[in-house]
Amino acid sequence: MVAEGRMTSNRQTLGLALPPSDGGVRREHDAYFTPTWCINALLDSGILQLEGKRILEPCAGGGAIVDVLSARNLDCTGRDLNDWGRGWGGHDFRSGMEGFDAIITNPPFNLMDSFLITAVQSSPIVAILGRTLMVEGKRRRDKLWHKSPPSHILHLPHRVDFRGEGDGKGGVMVMSWFIWDGSGTGTQFVWGRE
Repeated sequence: MVAEGRMTSNRQTLGLALPPSDGGVRREHDAYFTPTWCINALLDSGILQLEGKRILEPCAGGGAIVDVLSARNLDCTGRDLNDWGRGWGGHDFRSGMEGFDAIITNPPFNLMDSFLITAVQSSPIVAILGRTLMVEGKRRRDKLWHKSPPSHILHLPHRVDFRGEGDGKGGVMVMSWFIWDGSGTGTQFVWGRE
């Protein structure tokens, strides 16, 4: 449970909150940005066909996802509620996701369920980075997994370090990409490659 920005218990009601890495203090707005290797693992998996698609990153933060997609000549628009110095602040994810062919994001962990539901309702192609244990839980199963199961769960080959130090590998977070490729097929579990 998180109270006033401090971890008061190691027990978490949804199992989604990121444990504090800075002496027990959570970063404001759950600002734990995506290491580049995580994005490359998604794109290199070959699961998503994104050429010619308009892609939205609604939680663009520092721009890691937008930068990697743009470097691969993919059309990606970054937005965020907060202005992290990239000029795309002031956009609430609950509106404005429509009109894009794909949504790729690493949302704040404390809003994960809302992001999942809103993104899947807004776009046929969705990839959301989340803790692998998101597959657990009756509420999430009933509200999302049974109604709109992902086409793929791409399990990352390394634990993720969200502190922004080093290469972003070797942290404590076991993460996967939850992917809806628009096919409506049953879920495949895929092991990420090095």
